[in-house]
Parts: sequence; C-alpha cells; structure tokens
Amino acid sequence: MIKKITLLIALTFAQLLIAHAQEIRKVSGVVKGESGEILPGINVKIKASNLGTITSDIGEFSINVQNDAILVFSGIGFKAKEQKVTGAVLNITLQSDIDNLNEVIVVGFGQQKKSTITGAISTVNTKEILKSPTSNVTNSLVGRITGLTAVQKGGQPGRNAAVLNIRGAATYGNTGAVVIVDGIQRESFGDIDPNEIETISVLKDASSTAIFGIKGANGVVIVTTRSGKEGKPKISYTTNVSLQSPTGIPRGVSSFDNAFLMNEADRNDGRNETWTSDELQKFKDGSDPYGYPDIKWFEYLTRKAYLQTQHNVNVSGGTKLIKYFASVGYLFEDGIFKKFNSPYGFSSTPSYNRYNFRSNTDFNLTNNLQFIVRLGGRFGRRYQPGGPSASTFSYDNVEGMISRILQIPSFAYPVTLADGRIAQNFDVGTNTWNPLATLTRWGTRNDDANTIESNFTVNYKLDALTKGLSFKGIFGYDSYFTSITQRNANWAAFRQDRKTGVITLDQSRNRDEPLSGLISSSSGNINSNLQLGLNYARSFGSHNLSGVLLATRQLNQVEGTLLNAAPRASEGLVSRTTYNYKEKYFFEFNASYNGSEAFAPGLQYGFFPAVSGAWNIAKEDFLSKVSWIDNLKIRGSYGQVGNDNVSGSGRFLFLTDFNVQTGGVTFGLPNSVVSSPIVVVSNGVEGNPLITWETGTKRNIGFEGAFLKNALTLNFDLFDEKRRNILTRKLSGQTIYGLTYPALNIGEVYNKGYELEIGYKNKIGEFNYSINTQLSFARNKIIKRDEPINTPENRKQAGNRVGQFYGFTSLGLYQSQADIDSYLPTTLGPRIPGDIKYQDINGDGIITADDTSPIGFSRLPEYTYSFSPSISYKGLSLSVLFQGVANVSSDVILTEQNNGFQVYEHQLDRWTPETAATATWPALHTRNSISGNYLLNDYLLQNAAYLKIRNVELSYNLPAKWCDAIKLKGLRLTLSGQNLYTWTKYRFSLDPEVINDENTSFSRQSVYPTARIYNLGLNLTL
Repeated sequence: MIKKITLLIALTFAQLLIAHAQEIRKVSGVVKGESGEILPGINVKIKASNLGTITSDIGEFSINVQNDAILVFSGIGFKAKEQKVTGAVLNITLQSDIDNLNEVIVVGFGQQKKSTITGAISTVNTKEILKSPTSNVTNSLVGRITGLTAVQKGGQPGRNAAVLNIRGAATYGNTGAVVIVDGIQRESFGDIDPNEIETISVLKDASSTAIFGIKGANGVVIVTTRSGKEGKPKISYTTNVSLQSPTGIPRGVSSFDNAFLMNEADRNDGRNETWTSDELQKFKDGSDPYGYPDIKWFEYLTRKAYLQTQHNVNVSGGTKLIKYFASVGYLFEDGIFKKFNSPYGFSSTPSYNRYNFRSNTDFNLTNNLQFIVRLGGRFGRRYQPGGPSASTFSYDNVEGMISRILQIPSFAYPVTLADGRIAQNFDVGTNTWNPLATLTRWGTRNDDANTIESNFTVNYKLDALTKGLSFKGIFGYDSYFTSITQRNANWAAFRQDRKTGVITLDQSRNRDEPLSGLISSSSGNINSNLQLGLNYARSFGSHNLSGVLLATRQLNQVEGTLLNAAPRASEGLVSRTTYNYKEKYFFEFNASYNGSEAFAPGLQYGFFPAVSGAWNIAKEDFLSKVSWIDNLKIRGSYGQVGNDNVSGSGRFLFLTDFNVQTGGVTFGLPNSVVSSPIVVVSNGVEGNPLITWETGTKRNIGFEGAFLKNALTLNFDLFDEKRRNILTRKLSGQTIYGLTYPALNIGEVYNKGYELEIGYKNKIGEFNYSINTQLSFARNKIIKRDEPINTPENRKQAGNRVGQFYGFTSLGLYQSQADIDSYLPTTLGPRIPGDIKYQDINGDGIITADDTSPIGFSRLPEYTYSFSPSISYKGLSLSVLFQGVANVSSDVILTEQNNGFQVYEHQLDRWTPETAATATWPALHTRNSISGNYLLNDYLLQNAAYLKIRNVELSYNLPAKWCDAIKLKGLRLTLSGQNLYTWTKYRFSLDPEVINDENTSFSRQSVYPTARIYNLGLNLTL
C-alpha cells in the first residue's frame, strides 16, 4: 500500500513538472544587425515546428512559446541564429552573411544571388527611398546609386521628376533608360507610392543589359514592388506633413535701382535718360506708390512656405497558400504662388493630387503551381492657372506665367489702382501684362492622368521532367489615359499716367471676359506584354548551373492616325546561362535576338550577346586563413546592346511618304487654264530604307571587397562604351539635291568612366556609426557626326562632348575707348567700355560669329558624388546625405535684355568707370540695343557645380513596452529634410540644377523653382 501511495505521489509530481515545463509564456524583443540597425521582416520560428512570426518595421517581434523553447532567427543577408528562451525579453543581434547578402537581387527577367552576379548592378531598398520626403520617387535616388545621374530641372507640382541618366550619355540621340516594373516594361515609375516599392535596381553593363537586346544600350532601371510574407496580418500607416519653400527665386532690384540703372544704360548707348532726378527720388522714398511703385513681382506673388502631405495605409501577411500586400496612398502637393482672390473663383496656385493603389497577391495553388497577380494604379490631377493656347506662345502652362513675371520690372505699375482695378502699362515694354492678372484672370488648366498597370504570372515546376526546370509565363496589360481641360478668360487693364494721375483703359486689355466653356483634349495608350519561357537552376555537387530562355512580345497601341495608327511592336528571344564552381569561379552568357517594327522588313532583328565572368579570390585556399578578408571578387564583362529609340516622335523613317498636291501643274491656253494634281514627297523628306538601331559595345571591369568582418566594403567599376549607328541629320549634303536628306546611321560616340563606393560601419556598445561614400565619373566624346562642309575646326562637334556648349572666349572687359580702338574690329555690334572683349579664335583679324568654340562643359555633370554618415543609439538614429556634382555648366542667364528692362541683383556688380577693377558683370545696355555681351560666352556661362545637403533624417523608434501600452506593434517618428542647403559658385539665386529645356517657347530661366522640404513623419504598425 505504501509503495502504491509513493508511486502515485511520484507520478503526480512528474505531471506537475511536465506541466510547468510546458507552461506557455509570451516572449518579445528587438532584432538588430551588427551595426545596430533595426531589422524588419526577419523570420522568427520555434525550432522543430511551423509556428512563427516576423519582425515589424521597427524590428520588434512577439511570440508565445513554451519554457525552454528554442527560437530560430533568419533573414536574407544574415546568418541564421538559434536562441534558447530564458526570459520574457529577448534582444537579438544577427551577423551579416556576405555570401547571402541581398540574395534576391532582381535582374533582367529573373533573380540572382548577389554573390553570383558578374555584372555591374546597384540596388537601393525601400528604407533608403523613404528617407527622402519627395513627391516623386526619382528624386529619392539622387546620391544613393553609383553611376546614376538624377537631375531635377524644375519643381512644379506633379511635374518635378528627375531626369535619369545611367553612366552619363553615350549618344547624342535618346539617352533614356528602359524602366521595368515587376517584370514589365513601363513608361515611368516616379509616381508610384514609395511605400509600395521593395527595391530599385540599376543595370549598367552589357552583362546585365544584353538580355534586353535592342532596348538595353542606355541601361535599365528595375523596380520591384512589395509582396506579402507569411505571418499574421500586419497593418501599417504612414503619414508625412511637409512644409516646402523655394530653393531660390529670381531676385530683381528695387524700383529706384532699376530706374537708376536704366538711366545708366541710356547714357551707355548715347540716349536721353528715361527718368528725371525727381522721379528717381519718388522711387526711392515711395511717396507716390501708384505713379512710382516698387513691386518685386516674383517675391510679391510667391510664398515662403507651402504644404505637401502624404498618407499611406498598407496591409500584408499570408499563409503557405496565399500571401498578400495591399496598399492605398494619397499625395497632395501645393504650389509656390499665393492664393489670391480670383473674380472667376479659381485658384491662383498650382497643385497636384495623386491617389495610388496596389494589390499584390501570390497564390501557391499546389506544390508545383504558383499564380502571381500584380495590380497597381494611380490617378493624378495637376492643376495650374493658365492662359490660352497658341501655335507660337502657349500660355496655358506655368512656364508661360513665370515668363511674364520675369519681364516686369518693379517700377512698371502697381498691382492694382487705388480703386482695385488691374493696373498695366504697355509703355514699359511689349507683352508686359500684369502678373497678378495672368494668375487670377486668364484661365485654368487641369491635366488628368489615369493609370492601370497589371501583370499575371504563372510559375510551374517541371521537376517531373528534370529537376530544376520550371515554366514561366507573364502577361502584362497596362492602360494609360490622359486628358487636358482648359477654360479661358480675360481682363480689363487700366493705365495711370505717372505725372498727371489720369487713368485710361489700356487698349491691349480692354474688357473683362468671363470663363469660357470647357476646352478639352485627350490621349491614351494600351500596352500589352507577353513572356513565355523556361527557367532552369540545378547544382551538381560543386557545379551550379542556371538558365533562362524566354520569348517576348510587346505591343503599345497609341491613339493616332495614318502612320501613327499602327501599334508599336517589338518581339524576340532572350536567354541567360550561368555557371559557377563552388561560388568561386563564375561564367555568364547573356544574349537576345529581338527586333522592332521601327525598321524595314528584313532589317528589323538583331543579335546582342554579352559574356562575363568573375573570380572570388577570398574563397581560395591561400586566403582562407586571412581573417580580415571576408569577400574579394573580380569581375568583367563584354558585349553588345542596342537602342531602338532613334526616331523620336516620328514613325517608319524607312518609308518615303507621299501626298497629292492639287493644282500642282497648270497648262492650256491663257484663257482656259487647266490644273492637274501632282504627287510630291511629304514635307520634302525622303525615307531611309537602311535605317537601323544604335549599337553599343560595352566593357566593364569590377572589383568587390569586404573586410574586417564586413565592417569595410569596397566596390569599384571601370567601364567604357563605343556607340555606333547613331541616327544623324546629314548636314554636309548639297542643296541641289532638292529634298531634305534622310537621317543616316553615321554617328559615333565614345564614353568612359569609373564608379567607386566605400562603406564603413562599426559600433561601440549600443552606439553605432557608419559612413557611405560614392563617386561616379563618365566622360563622352563625339567621334563622328555629320557637319556642314568646311566647318572650321573650332566649331566642329566631333572630338567634343555630347551637349558641349559653344560660345565666345572672353579676354575680360574693355576698360576704355582706347582699348576698343586698339583691338580688332567686330561684326557683333557696337562696343563700349565695359563690354566683353572676345578672342579671335580663327585668327582672321576680325571678331565674327565664326569665333565660337567649345566652352565650359555640358548640362550633364561628369562627376557625381555623395557621402552619407549615420549614427544611432538605441531607438534614435540620424543620417545625413551630402550630394554634389562637378564638371557641369548652365546657360541659364538673367539679364536686363527682357521686355521690361528687369534688372537683377547680380547686375549691381556691373562695370562702370568707378568699378572697373572689381566688376563681375559687363556694362548695361538699353532694352532694344544691339550688343554682343549676351551671346553665349565663357564670361557668363555658369559653373553649375554644387554640393548639397540633399537629405537629413532624424528618427526615433518607441520602445516595445511603450508600444505594448498603446496596443501597437511599433511606432516610428521622423524629422527629415530635402535640399536643405547648397554650396555653389552659380551666380544666380536659382538652384543650379533648374532649367527650362522642355517648353522652348519661353526662356531657359522660365523655371518653376525646386523645393526645400521640411518634413514630419509618423509610421505606426498594428
């Protein structure tokens, strides 16, 4: 009996022990990297089970486990770590795995492990992109990717994307890179909500771009949007509220200074002074604000601060069967002009509203069959005040509005008369309309853009046939629709005589006209893309082999008639074969055979091959004991790629188009003339049946290294390219030909450069610090370009840069009339002391238009560099991005030679006999004078190099216990800024990047200033 009782007690005690051992507890913590960075998306699983979770956007996790359970932490780019549960809080540090780092680098038509890549590819992730509080993703890439030059030429809401160039320019034709979003070629990616983006990869050399064949010569930008991960639903809300201010606006001088300088210009040109001393005094003391006003129009019309807001809600999660990511976003961007009252009720300031949505779903239907759906869309409305459209000067745009502001000097007229009527005075100059009226009384314009982008992917494993083989099919269908809606009005303007005060109606604007009915136009296109093929990946011991073979076809149907009615089509085969031995020796062959309907039958297809290889020296036995070397790889590539975007907006340049001209020939008796139609060549342009694509032969040598336990990383690439068959206008032909010569594939450009990236990271306790430095250089030279016969050597483009500026070389300023008399004669106009003295380049003893030669650089910088230090301590982190460019010029110029004799602050340093030794600007001339000062020359061509504080971000992640108290998985606060400060020798008050080279009806300085942004952000995770 005693034994039975003892046994019963023992069993009970054992059960209690087991129950205690199996007690469930909640464990939470934070996962960080070696340098202390927060690690989101890390898998946290209970060992020997399928139970688990993933870390939040701020690296935190929470999971219910049994006592003594073992958790396994793993993620791409990090070594897996097992940790036994010993308490309720578990903070984990993961070590980076250099062989696994960025394993899912997206390349052309597939993915590759970073350690196996032999081409020149750079990648930036969503964390870096989201640091920049910009409305267009392209501006978030500045300074973050080697080899990529991003220039933001203007700041108009909804029209402020950066112009991207990969490794400079290897052609004087189209330099635009191909954009791929989720495997499908798309028109652009800047308007995608940045919260939807996972990574952006830039493909630069032949090895990475040859698979795109006829389209890959200018490089490729690949955007991958986010997908769901296995785990419970995770809801994230992000909001940003930003204040914007202009980085710079044109600064005109006061009325007194402007009138004073006008008199000076009158004297310089031997004319009577415009203003009396009494009038100058009235400008100076402001005693008669209606007769002698002082209105700095740009400053009067613009705001020092205006709003931008962004909001995004997304949810992600999934199971083994289905994974999902869904997102909706909203952006509002206000404009620079003040909100003045309009009698017609419309806004005087531009603005932009954009709505984004995305739904990405992955279905694992069976163990072998996967179905992927990517749906994305956006609706954007860009609003701007605007005037009427016209064939020559269309004022239905912001550039037109700004061009008016730039013409009006501060002395021209008051904003309104005393009774509120619009003031104006055409005696100031031609087309000098009241800028307030142009913003509030001329009309409106809305540009709407609706975009739907979709693609459907099927992946089917064919292991039953042979292990590692799979089928892949993608169908993409995109719809783009744009519309423009305008309404026009007009206003009555009145002139007040400065001396008598009499008010009269200005006959150039003699009545008020209400808003017209809607004036609308629309356009659109539908793009379809089909890809069918096979993927293969298999290892045979130490031998690793993979391959891709795909057939592609793309149709782009654009609204049009006649030659533009047919869809734009391209198709072909693409392939990639990779082999590596022990991930030590690598070989890759990429090739495509594809073509375009842009060329004549029989000449539509081309073959574009590329070979590359790499050697990971760090895996050799002789370095195995060198502990401070973690990775050391040398790689090289060589191949050919094409660029079929050679015809601009024209189509089928291989055809000679004809039309019937009625009444072309007359014959018969004088009193009974008979006319007969004739067939003529349309526009006098003959087709070129041999037209073909540009061909680029690219070479690249690269070096990758990681040292000191991956604390120090180094990447270096040296490259060059010979671009041939550039479509070129024939300028050396004889005029007796009778027609316009067809464009010929005779141009050649050579481009070369290098890229360097160095990174270092370390930690002292919980204090982490790092710095990343990038330097990119690309210089091109035109080898062949058809030029007029007998073109002087100093004016030839061959041998110089693409986009090289040509102008006069200065020898300073003339200091006296004797200086002028003793120098060479000129055909460029009268000269006075203080004018620019030009060099006789061709040595013919006279200064003429033939004395221009290469000056400065081009608008595309040769050097792009950045350095980005960052520090963090616990949940607080700070990063700063400094970015700059060099070897770049700008021909933006603000002078008094405008319709109203507007003078700018930098012209206060003009030449006079008293300032001859210190003057930095030539002598001033009257508005209608003939002077050679402002012919393009190296005295006034601007050095547009700069160094900017491009981005600053200060962030704070709330501790887990605080988040638990408010029932959140995570909360992150950020203070950030963009374009905060610029160091530059650029003479004008504008940002050196900005230029109006799109709306060429107006001057280059008719630019909407870019914005300096101060942002407050919040991200919370439920």
